[in-house]
Amino acid sequence: MSAVVLDIEGTVSPLAAVHDVLFPYARDRIATWIHERRAGTEEIAAGVGTMLGGPVDESLLIHTLLGWHDENAKFTPLKTLHGLIWAEGFRAGELRGEVYPDVPVALAQWQRRGIPVWIYSSGSELAQRLWFSRTDHGDLSGYLTGHFDTVSGGPKREAASYRRIADRIGVAPQEILFLSDAVAELDAARSVGWRTVGARRPGNDADLGTHPAVGTFAELDSVSEGLEVSR
Repeated sequence: MSAVVLDIEGTVSPLAAVHDVLFPYARDRIATWIHERRAGTEEIAAGVGTMLGGPVDESLLIHTLLGWHDENAKFTPLKTLHGLIWAEGFRAGELRGEVYPDVPVALAQWQRRGIPVWIYSSGSELAQRLWFSRTDHGDLSGYLTGHFDTVSGGPKREAASYRRIADRIGVAPQEILFLSDAVAELDAARSVGWRTVGARRPGNDADLGTHPAVGTFAELDSVSEGLEVSR
């Protein structure tokens, strides 16, 4: 194993930390952010217009963004806006990242072993950096080599995204360990040769298919070395 790639939601952090805290925080501020034409509004409007096939006025823009938010859509304009809103919340001290207690221990161990760790999440790279720089276990950003989102990495359920990320980090696919709680993501990664392990965190009984699973990162050494690699 030469590199580790981690999902966030349901893998590094509890689902509730995102769905019950971050998402409501962003939703409450979407309309005001757009109405006041705050940072990124023009870029977001252009992105929404491209997806809808024409220019959008303020009303349609807000309506569309709120609809996407409620559907938990993984569209780039919405994720960009989420990141901007959350950035303000983190900097104001109103938000902080929450990670499972085994995560800082594992990050430190990988760092001591010289294994780079990357994050791949549907949330924007900005949101990811803020999350790890202000967690309930302190600033963990120093343990991370870099970040990928659906813009820099591509859609998380598509095999091509994992090929792209392997090329970007310069590691052979069979030398990358990927952890996620989403079977479609694990399947896509394994289809291009990555080693895959499912995260089965408390309260999350998601189907992990045929992928080996761990309840905490402390269990990884017992399953990761002997993983079969599928191509």
